[in-house]
Amino acid sequence: MKEAQIAIPKKGMETPLHAKVQIPGYGVMTRKQLQKSIQRFVNEVSKYVRMGDAEKAHSALYNRNVLKGFLETEIKHSGK
Repeated sequence: MKEAQIAIPKKGMETPLHAKVQIPGYGVMTRKQLQKSIQRFVNEVSKYVRMGDAEKAHSALYNRNVLKGFLETEIKHSGK
């Protein structure tokens, strides 16, 4: 059985959505899964802001290093 290759980000070249990417401190997932996870985090923060719960919004944004890792990885693999 062939093992899946982890995509290495290349400047000026976008990584395909089906490619597996390494998220520092988290693990491996496809780029499409990574984008969905980022959307979930942003929706969660948005929900807290709409409810007026600034404490939970702050916690979701700044106390979770996973979101930072997700965003940094997505930027690297976007080809920019």
